[in-house]
Amino acid sequence: MNSLMRDNEKLEVILDRFYNVFNKYNSDVLKMLGEKVKQFDGLTPSEAHKLAQEMKYSTDIRNITRELSRISGKSMQEIDELLDRVAKENIEFAETYFKDIEDYEHNDRVRRYVETIKKETKELFKDLSKTKNLGFTLKDRNGNMIFTPFEQAYKDLIDKAVYNVSTGVIDYQSAMRNTLNQLANSGVKIHEEKTTYESGYQRRIDSSVRQAILTGMRKVNMGIQEMVGKEFGANGVEISYHFPCADDHIDIQGRQYSNKQFEKLNANLMRPIGELNCTHFIFSIILGVNEPNESEEYLNKLKRMSKETITYKGKEYTPYEATQVQRKLETAIRRQKDRQIISRASGDDIGIMKAQKKITQLTTEYYNFSKKADLDVYKNRMVVSGYNRLKSYDKK
Repeated sequence: MNSLMRDNEKLEVILDRFYNVFNKYNSDVLKMLGEKVKQFDGLTPSEAHKLAQEMKYSTDIRNITRELSRISGKSMQEIDELLDRVAKENIEFAETYFKDIEDYEHNDRVRRYVETIKKETKELFKDLSKTKNLGFTLKDRNGNMIFTPFEQAYKDLIDKAVYNVSTGVIDYQSAMRNTLNQLANSGVKIHEEKTTYESGYQRRIDSSVRQAILTGMRKVNMGIQEMVGKEFGANGVEISYHFPCADDHIDIQGRQYSNKQFEKLNANLMRPIGELNCTHFIFSIILGVNEPNESEEYLNKLKRMSKETITYKGKEYTPYEATQVQRKLETAIRRQKDRQIISRASGDDIGIMKAQKKITQLTTEYYNFSKKADLDVYKNRMVVSGYNRLKSYDKK
């Protein structure tokens, strides 16, 4: 079945679509902050103080919140469509095992359950419009990384600009660079105290949205499979499979277990199926009646392939480990692009040069590593809205 639950590539495309919307928002915010910093360059102390007062009472924060509410509202509509699709695919898949299942449109019990998950998933998006939940992870005076609410970070940035102008620093851009880099490294974060995640946890807004969507999809999958299983007397589950697979799940993916076996197995896993960054799904079955979707021979082949290693710069990597290195490089490239965006907006030529040079180095490393590991190159995962490569800064 070519569904979201069984096609990892298709699943990643869906998740990346939501991620990219909020990644663009993050870039727009960084650009706005950089532009504010640029306005102070070359001012006298009295001019800087006057401008600071105007900025602090401007509509910047309100506009940022309004834009976030707009894209959150649009995303909530897409969540409805996505979770309906996941639910429908679960019912259709169950029909291959169990007959006489009501289709999704007429199954009131399932639809009520999905509506509950939709509501839970969309709670995060409702919280996004509250500025107290938005902010950056920045260093305090003692060098500790703390969550700073957006409005406070905005005011602190303006105060920093005024201070540097007032003290007559020789190089205003250099004096502001560290602060701007911290903002870019952090990105806009959400304080997730009201979500199902760890209380008080802060996560980048684009990553938080991606995780919320994946969690909602898992809940729809597991909840429907449990309901269908109980209704038709299912006594086991089958775990989906994908390649490459992490070492902790490679022995169990694609296989069937009794309900009791799966419950015990999942309870003893450090990373339970369907939690954290796991993209496996489960399906209810009747043991001995429903044949596995894949043969033992094929699953063992995937296991052997997952154990093979490549060597890059003296270090060995399994296929899964290689994908994780690739993801880390993608993240590092996006972070440097954020630095370039905020540096360009603030008029910091040295900041632009450093970021652009690092982007070129990391991108070269990404392509070299991907080729050695025989991995597909995902240009879309390195895209940052608002970034434009400045060739003249590449080799400075």
